[in-house]
Amino acid sequence: MAGEPYRLSFTTGGLMVTESAAVAGLLLSEGDASRARSVAVERNVVQQRMRRSTVRVTSEAVQRLAVMPRAGLRIIADGPGTQSRILLWVAACARYRLLRDFGREVLRDRLLAERPLVEPDDFETFWNVQSAWVDALRDAAPSTRVKLRQTTFRMARDAGFLDEAGRVVAAALTSDTAHVISELDASLVMSLPLHDGQLAGIGAEVGGRHD
Repeated sequence: MAGEPYRLSFTTGGLMVTESAAVAGLLLSEGDASRARSVAVERNVVQQRMRRSTVRVTSEAVQRLAVMPRAGLRIIADGPGTQSRILLWVAACARYRLLRDFGREVLRDRLLAERPLVEPDDFETFWNVQSAWVDALRDAAPSTRVKLRQTTFRMARDAGFLDEAGRVVAAALTSDTAHVISELDASLVMSLPLHDGQLAGIGAEVGGRHD
């Protein structure tokens, strides 16, 4: 993932749990991202009132899910359960480095440090550190920064990683979900709030499947 563009366009739709379930089903049945997108727009499976919104939300969902292994698409298509939400966060992290870094450097770090409360100021500190070397962050308008902060927190809550009080909650991965993440990009697991013991168990599960 080195050298990838630092995209800041994930303000569309948040985690998109319901919309992604419908799009994942079409990606499975159509077998082609372009065809799935066309069918999804035609049928308005993301249930937007305006066609322009339908196209935008559908395109965003397809872009996030196009890299997902079929086993992951099946979990997502089955509906908004815990594992689906985890994989939707992972899919977003695979596309958006800001989310990936936030997951690793804020959510997971806070969990490991046993200081689980995450507040808006923590995002601001994270942003300031990142912007020292990322031009896209340094040049972003204040309004963009605020919207990205709001969307990041919303997505973390929707994924089940922040409770109502803003405390980090450890992700509860099944072995099937861990295997999907390993197939997609094993490094993405570091963007999840996981204890070191959970990581060791995931490594053993995935390794065992390849033996």
